[in-house]
Amino acid sequence: MELILERQLEHQQKAVDAITSALDGITMIKPHFAYENPLFDREEQCLIHNLEEVQKNIRTDYCGCRDEGNYLNLDIKMETGTGKTYVYTQTIYEMHKKFGFNKFIIAVPSLPIKEGTAQFIGDSYVKHHFSDTCGYNCDIELGVLESPKKKKKGFLAMPPAVCDYVTGSCQNSNKIYVLLVNMQLLTNSNILTRSDYDYLVEGFYRPFNALKATKPIVIIDEPHRFARDQRAYKAIVEELCPQLIIRYGATFPDTTVGKGRNKATFKDFNNLVYELNACDSFNHNLIKGVAKEHFEPLSQKEEKVKLLSVESKTSATFQFKRRGEDTKTYILTSGDSLSIIDAAFEGITISAIGKNFIELTNGQIKYKSEEFNTDIYSSSYQEQMLKLAIERHFKTERQNFSGRQFKIKTLALFFIDDISSYRDSDDEKKPYLKEMFERLLLEKINDLISKLTNNEQEYRDYLEASKADIAACHAGYFAQDNSDSDEAIASEVADILHNKKELISLRREDGSFNTRRFLFSKWTLKEGWDNPNVFTIAKLRSSGSENSKLQEVGRGLRLPVDENGNRISNEEFKLNYIVDFTEADFAQKLVDEINGELPEKLTISEERLKEVAEQRKIDYNTLFFELGAKGYINMNKEIIPDKRDAFYADYPEFASGVSSNKVTDVNKNKKGEIHVRKAVYTELKTLWENINHKYYLFFDRDLTNAIPQLLHDILRKNDIFGNVTLYSHRDEVVNDGKAMMIRKNSGVSYSIKRPIPYNEFLKRISQQTSIPILEIHAAMCELAKEKENGIPEEFINEYSVANIVSAFSDWRIEQLQTRFKYSRSNQPVTETALTYKNGTPREIIKQGNVGTMFVEGTPSDKYLYDKIAFDSPLEKDNIMTDISEVVVYGKIPRSSIAIPTIVGENYSPDFMYVVKKTDGTKELNIVVETKLVKNNATLRDTEKVKIKCAEKFFNQLTLDGYKVSFHTQLENKKVKQIIQEVIAE
Repeated sequence: MELILERQLEHQQKAVDAITSALDGITMIKPHFAYENPLFDREEQCLIHNLEEVQKNIRTDYCGCRDEGNYLNLDIKMETGTGKTYVYTQTIYEMHKKFGFNKFIIAVPSLPIKEGTAQFIGDSYVKHHFSDTCGYNCDIELGVLESPKKKKKGFLAMPPAVCDYVTGSCQNSNKIYVLLVNMQLLTNSNILTRSDYDYLVEGFYRPFNALKATKPIVIIDEPHRFARDQRAYKAIVEELCPQLIIRYGATFPDTTVGKGRNKATFKDFNNLVYELNACDSFNHNLIKGVAKEHFEPLSQKEEKVKLLSVESKTSATFQFKRRGEDTKTYILTSGDSLSIIDAAFEGITISAIGKNFIELTNGQIKYKSEEFNTDIYSSSYQEQMLKLAIERHFKTERQNFSGRQFKIKTLALFFIDDISSYRDSDDEKKPYLKEMFERLLLEKINDLISKLTNNEQEYRDYLEASKADIAACHAGYFAQDNSDSDEAIASEVADILHNKKELISLRREDGSFNTRRFLFSKWTLKEGWDNPNVFTIAKLRSSGSENSKLQEVGRGLRLPVDENGNRISNEEFKLNYIVDFTEADFAQKLVDEINGELPEKLTISEERLKEVAEQRKIDYNTLFFELGAKGYINMNKEIIPDKRDAFYADYPEFASGVSSNKVTDVNKNKKGEIHVRKAVYTELKTLWENINHKYYLFFDRDLTNAIPQLLHDILRKNDIFGNVTLYSHRDEVVNDGKAMMIRKNSGVSYSIKRPIPYNEFLKRISQQTSIPILEIHAAMCELAKEKENGIPEEFINEYSVANIVSAFSDWRIEQLQTRFKYSRSNQPVTETALTYKNGTPREIIKQGNVGTMFVEGTPSDKYLYDKIAFDSPLEKDNIMTDISEVVVYGKIPRSSIAIPTIVGENYSPDFMYVVKKTDGTKELNIVVETKLVKNNATLRDTEKVKIKCAEKFFNQLTLDGYKVSFHTQLENKKVKQIIQEVIAE
């Protein structure tokens, strides 16, 4: 395939004309040396007049110029996907033709951008396009400055790219000399600054001096990466000393001026001569539209868990995300329950920890960086997202293949978190994500083949070719691949980075199908890499919520090309953007970002009024007259200028462009170590050792006899066996003619059929209920005899396991609450969370063991630790409240007190106190469990049972000779009240 470049597209030609118009009519001074550009006077009156004329089409607050150096700066703002590289390449040709410039330096921020730029400018079809089709009748001689290889002994040569660039004669009208350099070589390498080369260029030993002598024009790509206070920009200005800097980007850096009340932050535009914003790009169909879709959690609880890291065979670090709340981190060891993270995991504990994985008591294995729902019966969250992305891909691919005269090769891009989940490695971790993807891909291809019509034979052949070699359908590119010697990996990288034309071709040169269309990366493919035929992006890993949403979708915004290389601009295309539910508001943030670049709106659209009325749950007319009565708008829905600030303050829904990154979490990344105060521990020592004595839990013997009948009843419930049904939520970003808005659209729903082996099915139930496998098998056999066709094989799955375990847990909670007792063991207390084996206190514990959140400050001298770490506002209040009756107190480290409970998990309260009566005659011991709920009725049943078990445990401890008062603190009660009540007893 040969890509067909279109010339004189209106939005691109305007950008080129803006630069040449700014310089039109200026006096050019003939250079003294053959290697120099001609010179111009940047203070010439003609130039100032030109800028004023060009900027008449620029919004007022973006106009203006700051004269910051001995160079002219011109800015071009063009949205991602609208052809910036094409525009500045044509601008180079045009400036050579009109003004005689032929020495240009292009500065880019990263290697992928450098690679993409070099590939574009150096490609033969691009050279042919500009030389012949556009009629410039000249070529660009491109030099790419590379990092130096290891220096060999002897001769030290100046970089060839610098030599060729500098020595190129400006008197050769058929050649334009362009040097391409990345940011790192401008700042972190001595390749341009050293002056000990053995060969000089035009009398210069130092590359920077040689380049400066050419009086270059510098083009900066992605200016938000070249802020003026950064070393790279300073190197351009101070070392290259260009006559002219032209910056091309969708995003520009912010700059701040003034202090205090006079402090203001604005976009760092300097002589912005052309603006093509995102709203216009969407509105004029210059880029694809965006349809955000997230996967709805099965239980509607918007939360998930990620296995962040595994310390080999020792501990595992988890991250818990719930929408609208701070992210929390937990460190668990073998035997710990996942209910520490969330109550939905009750009954699931860590049975083993490997090198890169953990094994759970329900039989599941979770690998490092894997995400999963708190719904224990659902498949991993990545699997759900992969399936949704594959679903969307094939819907688009089928339309692009069978539904048009000239077919479009359809690509999908997956951003993943852990390279080893995709690449085969030498350690024990298998590439579970790759295996999962290949399995889901094969399932979808088989399903789709069965649904094709007789008129789709070529597409059927394409799918059959895909099915025959699933591995050939996908490829990955990661940063370390640049140094990998594996030939297969090198081939994948070549296809993704260098062979754009082959990647978007449906057939290879020999006529066989090219099925590679699913690409995996770890945010390595960012600015600079693009492929017009990316129609689906699945964000299986987070890129950071503060990122520009336009930058995130930017890899898939370009309009596609068909099998003949023609750009298709007369149709509306959508980019499917798949995120997880923690970014359910992605579309709204994208809309806010796009609309935030628009000038302040003076008129409210009828659609917007209806939308806000619906949000406020009032009638449209009521809202309209309400705004009018308050003097915010007139009868034409125009905002009264003097009332604008009050209007937005009173009705913030109407304010556009509010950036969500103004809110930050100061508690993030403040994890560390906490010191134990030895003097305080000495006062708590007796209490701590007594509550750490090991106790056994015993049940009434006759309960065992009820198990067979219980299993009989559970297995015959209507909702025990089945599959998981999943669905997604889809938002499309559309334009109402004035601004961007969100249009709700239907998602997809499907069932996950994931049967497990029958022996595994029995094992998992047994592990979580302690019912013997033979007993469960006998009950299943009885059920199978009753059913005419037996139990469907697909229902022997994790979902059914979870339902059986859940039903058994409900019975156990109901039956066992009064039919158990505790008995103290004779084992001595040895090593604990606060002490070593010899009983001496530890000096340091990890902050995560006492609290996921942190606040600056020093706690009371009575407190066990030197820092304030907590898990809830209620705990924070307890720590920071200094109570006169309290002798010492402390947060009990997480999971450190192993009180066995009837729900099958150990229990550990939150706080311990040693207090004295007001007369100082009697010392009291108090243990407190904090619950951030208003009353007991809102507690989960299992939480109530655990608390009852704790009450019985501490009663037994008192009967055994050591009195401890146990209390539950809800959010409407202060800990001081609890202590005073205990003292008064």
